[in-house]
Amino acid sequence: MTRVPACRRLGARQRGVTLLVAMIFLVVLMLVVASAVKVTNVNTKVVGNMQTQNEAAASAQHAIEETISYDFTKLPVSQTIQVDINDSGKAGSVYTVKVVPTCIAVQPVKSVDLDVDSAADQLCFSSGAAQNTGIVGSTPSGNSLCSASLWNIEATATPPNSTQPAATLIQGVTQRVDPGANC
Repeated sequence: MTRVPACRRLGARQRGVTLLVAMIFLVVLMLVVASAVKVTNVNTKVVGNMQTQNEAAASAQHAIEETISYDFTKLPVSQTIQVDINDSGKAGSVYTVKVVPTCIAVQPVKSVDLDVDSAADQLCFSSGAAQNTGIVGSTPSGNSLCSASLWNIEATATPPNSTQPAATLIQGVTQRVDPGANC
């Protein structure tokens, strides 16, 4: 009968342990990779949400600027504006913005606050009948023929393919109106 040396018997037993240790390391490595993938996915979602929120705020600001570029005080109604945030013409970049102008108050403009050299202010100094010369103190109140209306314009932007608003901006605006105008 042939005897197997002791070193060969020991090596045969160690091969099984090596396989077990390799499997444990493989499982640990797989858990580390899965965790890294999950962290990457979460970070990607956070960055995507931040981009959507920033684009929504920019589209809301654009809608407010579009609203105040015309005389919205004549007919202050809520409106919905479509804003293509990157001018691509694609549906995936069009934000829906609801703009609501709200009048807060109307205040007369004092004659002393007007600039004689300004074309916009010259209309406030006199009427067509030249009843008011614009001289300070010519009326007991010191008011000119113009008034300033104070407005809050609220714009709520909703991203494409969503029903939930991503940003709401409120901007205060002062607009010249005819004297006696009401909110």
